[in-house]
Amino acid sequence: MYGPGRLVIIYTVGAIAGFAMSSFAGAYFQFMPLQMLRGAQLTVGASAPIFGLLGALVFYGQRTGSSQTYRQALSYAGIMFVFGLIMPGVDNYAHAGGFAGGYVASRLLDPLVPERINHLLAALICIGLSVLSIVASVVHGLMLG
Repeated sequence: MYGPGRLVIIYTVGAIAGFAMSSFAGAYFQFMPLQMLRGAQLTVGASAPIFGLLGALVFYGQRTGSSQTYRQALSYAGIMFVFGLIMPGVDNYAHAGGFAGGYVASRLLDPLVPERINHLLAALICIGLSVLSIVASVVHGLMLG
C-alpha cells in the first residue's frame, strides 16, 4: 500500500517514537501508583514499530475510505493495548508512541501518491542509521562490561 521505502520509513519512525515515549515515561512517571503507568526502565522488542504499522493502516483506511481496513487495524491496536494493560511487563508507552509515530509518518507519506526514489533513499538511510545504532549499543555495552 505504501511501498517498500515508505514501509521502512514508517517502521523506523514508529520505533523511534515508541522508544522515545517509553524512555520519557520511564524517566518521569516513576511516581505513578500502578506499575503499568510508570513506564519502563528498559525496553526491547519490535512491538513499538509494529504499532507504528498499525497506525499507518489506520491512516490508510481513513485516507482511502476503506472503513474495513480502518476498523480492523484500530481493533487490533485496541485489543493489544488492553492486553498490554492486563499482562505485566508490557510497555504500553512504547506501543502508544509507536502507533502515534506511524500514524504521523503515514500522513506525511501520503499512500495515494506513488512512491518516489527519495523514499527509497530515505529508507536506506533509516536502515544504515539503525545498523549504526546497534553497533554503538554493542560497543557501549562491551565498554561497560
